[in-house]
Amino acid sequence: MADEDAAEALRCLVLSDGRRGIENQALGLAESCASLRPLSIQTYHIAHHKAVASLPPKAQLRLAKFDMPACDIAIGCGRQAIAALMHLKQRRPNVMTVYVQDPRIDPSAFDLVIAPEHDEIKGPNVETMIGSPNRVTRNRIIGETLSFADGLKKLPMPRTALLIGGTSKTHDLDKASHLVHMHTAKTLAAAGQSLLITTSRRTPDYAVLDWKRFASDIDNVWLHEGDGPNPYFAFLGGADMILVTEDSTNMLTEACATGKAVFRLPMSGQAGKFQTLYDALENRCGVTRHEGQLRGLSYPPLAETARMAEAVWTRFDQRAG
Repeated sequence: MADEDAAEALRCLVLSDGRRGIENQALGLAESCASLRPLSIQTYHIAHHKAVASLPPKAQLRLAKFDMPACDIAIGCGRQAIAALMHLKQRRPNVMTVYVQDPRIDPSAFDLVIAPEHDEIKGPNVETMIGSPNRVTRNRIIGETLSFADGLKKLPMPRTALLIGGTSKTHDLDKASHLVHMHTAKTLAAAGQSLLITTSRRTPDYAVLDWKRFASDIDNVWLHEGDGPNPYFAFLGGADMILVTEDSTNMLTEACATGKAVFRLPMSGQAGKFQTLYDALENRCGVTRHEGQLRGLSYPPLAETARMAEAVWTRFDQRAG
C-alpha cells in the first residue's frame, strides 16, 4: 500500500477467539474489503476465563473486560465476538460493527450481520450468502502453489485433494464414514490419481492414524496433518478435483472458490439445514456426493466473499451519509 493510501486507510479490527476456522471467516471478509478500498487490518483474539466464556453474550458484556484497539470497522465471528462487538458499539458509536454467522440474538445489535443462507435469518441489516466468507483468492492460491511447488512436482497429475473434517454438532465422522473415505482414496490412487490429503483438528485420532498408514503405503500421496507449514491453499491450487467431507461449510465454499470440480464425501448424521447449502452448491457449482467420478464440471469460481465485501462498503457509505 502506498504511503498516501496508508495515511488515508480506515482501520479494521478482526475479532474472534483465535480458532482458525472462525477467524478466517472474519479475516477473509476484511481482506476482501481491503481489496476494494484502503483498509488496515488488525486481528484481536478474545481470551476470556472459561467461566466468562461460557456465559450468554449479554452477561459477558456486563462482566468481561475488553481492551480493544481503536478502529473504524469491527468484523467479528464466533460466539465470543458478540459481546465484544456490542461493547465497541456502546463505547464508540461511530464504529461500524459487522458480525459473521447467525448471532442467535436480535441482529439489530450490530450494524450488519452476514450469515449463511442455510441459517435462514432475516432482518433489514442482514445479508445472506452461500456458505461462509473465506480467504481464497486467485492471487493467494497462485502464491501458495508456487511456494509449495517442489512438493507438488513430485506428484504427477492428475491430482485429487481430499479435505477431511470431523465430528460436529450435525455430522459424525464415525468408522463407517471413515471407511468410505479410505476406500475412495484407494480407488482414486489405483486409477492413477495423485492425492493431496489434509485432516483437521476435528478429525478423530484413529482416522488420522489410518491416513498416516495410507500415505506411507501408497505412492504419490502428500498427507498434511498439522505439522510444519500448511499447504492447504497449495492443495486447492495444485488439485484437478477436490473432495470435501460434508460437515464443513468453510471447506466446501473454499473449494468452490477455485472453480474446480468439487464433490462431497459422505458423513453420518442428519443434513438438516445443511441440505440447503448442499442444494445451493449443487445449483451454483455442480457439487454432488462423490460416487467414483474422476472428473467433474468447471464453473465460474464462487465469489460470495467479494459480494459481501461490497455489501459492507455499501452499508458503511449509508451510515456516513
